[in-house]
Amino acid sequence: MLFRIRSKLLLYFIVLVVLLTTVGFIFYNSSEKLVTEYDGSFERFLLLNDISQRTNLLTEKLHAYILDKDESYLKDYRREKIKLIKDQKKLYEVMNTNDITLTNYKNMIDSFLDEGDATVGAFQKDDINQYSSHFNEVLKINSFLQESTLALLNNKLTDYQKFYDQMEQQNHYYKLMSISLFAAAFFLSTLLALWISGGITKPISLLSQAAKQISKGNLAGEDIKITTKDELKPLTETFNQMRTNLRRLVTEIKQKGELDKLLKELELKSLQNQINPHFLFNTLNTVSKMAYLEEAEQTSRLIEAVAALLRYNLSDLDKASTLRDEVRIVKEYFFIQKTRFGERIQFISDIQDDCLDIEIPSLILQPLIENAFIHGVEEYEENAEIHLNIYRRQDRIHVEVIDNGEGMDEITKKRLLNYAEGTGAEEIFEPEKSKGHSNSIGVKNVMRRLQLFYQRNDIVEIESELKKGTNFRLIIPVAAKGGSALVEDPNCG
Repeated sequence: MLFRIRSKLLLYFIVLVVLLTTVGFIFYNSSEKLVTEYDGSFERFLLLNDISQRTNLLTEKLHAYILDKDESYLKDYRREKIKLIKDQKKLYEVMNTNDITLTNYKNMIDSFLDEGDATVGAFQKDDINQYSSHFNEVLKINSFLQESTLALLNNKLTDYQKFYDQMEQQNHYYKLMSISLFAAAFFLSTLLALWISGGITKPISLLSQAAKQISKGNLAGEDIKITTKDELKPLTETFNQMRTNLRRLVTEIKQKGELDKLLKELELKSLQNQINPHFLFNTLNTVSKMAYLEEAEQTSRLIEAVAALLRYNLSDLDKASTLRDEVRIVKEYFFIQKTRFGERIQFISDIQDDCLDIEIPSLILQPLIENAFIHGVEEYEENAEIHLNIYRRQDRIHVEVIDNGEGMDEITKKRLLNYAEGTGAEEIFEPEKSKGHSNSIGVKNVMRRLQLFYQRNDIVEIESELKKGTNFRLIIPVAAKGGSALVEDPNCG
């Protein structure tokens, strides 16, 4: 996403304003909290004072009712009693209910009201002794309530003094915060100005220096990297792409002839006509024995297989083949080896025909089959197996050469995997020593030619353990080269 320089400036300004507004809101919120606490403390003072006055008034009304027996005093008593109960509940709401002093204070109010009601009841029954006793308790409890109210007010005043000191300290803190905020805003604004100006001038300076180097013929400089996403980003990317294109054109002109020679003639044409005499001798010896032991039909078939194999090996290796042709030659190779070794070895194939028309370099499968035979199962006297599986998964054709032979040690396996992944590409190709078969094209040669042909490294996978055999898997992209011309068949894989 491209941010214009003007948009960035506007964004930074908005961020700064929001930051200052947020701090101001925090200060305002804190001051509102102080005012709320102050109002709460003042409300508690008034409530304690109301309770104190209301208990005195209740005592006066009760005393007047006893002296005059006037029902109006009893109504006033009951009306003030209801107000006292409400004040008692409100007191519990606004003050700490876990305070023992407050709990005792609430219990005294309950006792005061109970004794007042008991006085009224005894008086209405004309029980002089009882209402005199209850009224004396009312007077005594009222006296205790006045003392307790004064004690609570004194405690609250002490708390209020602490609150006042805290409020003074917080005001001082707000002054310091205001000064700090002003300093921080000034520092942040300066920093943003330097950052924005540096983000504009630094890429321009780097572009100017790189342009001077190009004018001197130096194209080997590193790409200019900038972290901004404004108008300078596409300018820098275009400049980097221009220098890369120039460098690529110069490199292609210098290396085109050398690359063709090294990658095609050296690795392909130098391998032509390298037919192993030992393999040819064993094959022809087998043909001679079969001609002696049976009639000419089977011998003719064997000779045809050998001829097809030789013809394919001696063909123009610089031309691409198809997977179908590679499978055909491998089957001829299977037939020759099956004739030589009989029941000692089993060649098993599971091939989906619709996957065989993809383009592939020549002499890919046969070297892998030979490698599985030589290094895997040749020494077996029985139960040797080599599998060739070809199937498709999504946009890739999988070709598996599996044997149940000796497998690879970890060093060999790791070296081949590094080569397959491109991390061992610095190793110089050397043909493997032949052990008695049709050619000396090694596994690394196969891997390298596939990588060059498809222009990617993720072509080969190897699974192998000692004494558990080897699975050498080729993963061929359908859309690459000749494969791009194929009509994809949903039944393939």
